Amino acid sequence: MMARIACLIVALFLLGGCYVPAAFEADLNIDKSGKFAFRYKGNLLAVTLLRKLSFGEVTDKDLKEQADVYKRDLARDTGFKKIEHLESAFYRAEFDRQGDIMKEKTFSFVRSNSQFLSVKLRGDGLIELFGNKPPERLVNALIERGFDVRGVFRIWTNAKVISHNAPQSREDSPQKVYQWQIKSMRDTPPSLILQPQ
Repeated sequence: MMARIACLIVALFLLGGCYVPAAFEADLNIDKSGKFAFRYKGNLLAVTLLRKLSFGEVTDKDLKEQADVYKRDLARDTGFKKIEHLESAFYRAEFDRQGDIMKEKTFSFVRSNSQFLSVKLRGDGLIELFGNKPPERLVNALIERGFDVRGVFRIWTNAKVISHNAPQSREDSPQKVYQWQIKSMRDTPPSLILQPQ
């Protein structure tokens, strides 16, 4: 038991201001011109707050004050339309962001240092969409503690798709749909490459 706690503590130190999606539904619409809209509705785990709770640095008495710190941190991104602290280090969030990857070159959610999803314009002109997952030690430690990720992620596009690893897809219409049913942080992250026009 002590070894598991030590593993969790070490893993939590590795990720400073990281946020990990929990139960969620997320959609990315990206058209062949590079314009995109990303929506996320679900829970987020604030890993740093979890670390503080695990070390006893945050008590029940000052949890609200500490929880507000991470709520303000998330709110710096205007894409967050709703952020509500639920309990412990968990938040309920709604995120909605539109942009143009041809102009912006990159987009990451939740943060550039804790990417659940990234979209980037590659040097060869292709657009790459890829998911990410926390380091293996953190994944193992969180799962041993009873936390894991569950969610649905979909990509909608009218662009030419070069490759993808979606287990479910509908490609027989101009608006193609690719879906990942995520059941664990150990799942292979989503990946898709498309060709803009």
